[in-house]
Amino acid sequence: MKTYSGTQRNYISEGANQDKLLRTHIKTMLGVIKTKVQSKRHTIISGPPGIGKSFSTMDEIANANVNYIQFGAGASDSAIALELAYGVSKLDIGEELVVLMDDADDIVFRDYETANKFKFAMAKDSPFYAQDVNLINARKQYEKAGRMDLVEAIDAFTIQGKVGIHIPCDQVRFYIICNRDCENPKEFGKKVYSAVEAIVDRTKYKRLDFEWRVAWGWLAHILDNNQPFDDYPLSDEQKRELAGWVWDKWPNMRNQSYRTIEEMAEYMINNPTGYEDEWSSTFIKSISKKAGQ
Repeated sequence: MKTYSGTQRNYISEGANQDKLLRTHIKTMLGVIKTKVQSKRHTIISGPPGIGKSFSTMDEIANANVNYIQFGAGASDSAIALELAYGVSKLDIGEELVVLMDDADDIVFRDYETANKFKFAMAKDSPFYAQDVNLINARKQYEKAGRMDLVEAIDAFTIQGKVGIHIPCDQVRFYIICNRDCENPKEFGKKVYSAVEAIVDRTKYKRLDFEWRVAWGWLAHILDNNQPFDDYPLSDEQKRELAGWVWDKWPNMRNQSYRTIEEMAEYMINNPTGYEDEWSSTFIKSISKKAGQ
């Protein structure tokens, strides 16, 4: 029977502790945990892939049924503005909207102009998100297509004499997930970092960068308490085997995120006699031989 070693159990315990600390921060910044006062309502959670940023966030959003909209890598300024406008236009007094920016390296921090938009959207006094683009033709197209929800959103935040829309963000919580260390100027161009620095100052910034055994402990803890596929649950022994393989192969693995764990579980379920070969061929880095060898 597969068992964890004492060292592995210690790191699983530390992984569980880090998960608890992270989830407390997540719930506070989502507005789930109510506090007497809150100096900043926006957050940035940064760190390398595979340490629970997105997984834990989405889990807590689902648990608390948070009112949110989400944008991922590649989201355009226009798409963000329109969905944000629609979401804000539906808020009643006292309600909040969480705007989740996942893979924000390619959204919030892609260039100076974009980062500057979010800097103003997170200002303490009179925050707003501006899309200074003529939307007259877009409005006509939406009206023709029967998308009156978007037409109403555009109309709600069009200011006479100004181009585009200006969306008030005083009822918005911006929740940013990224890989880059936003306190390290070397990870950004000089001009972009001037805006990034201002954004960090407007948020509660949390950098996650665990030693690999702690990151493994977090993965094992999450796997121990979840099923990658509810309809085909893994046994405790299968979970320990999977996590143990990751422990042994960690330095040579292409990726060590929970998405990798789910994919490994897929092979284990679908190919019960050959999954280890599939793990090795799929998740182990290829080692290129030098010419002449």
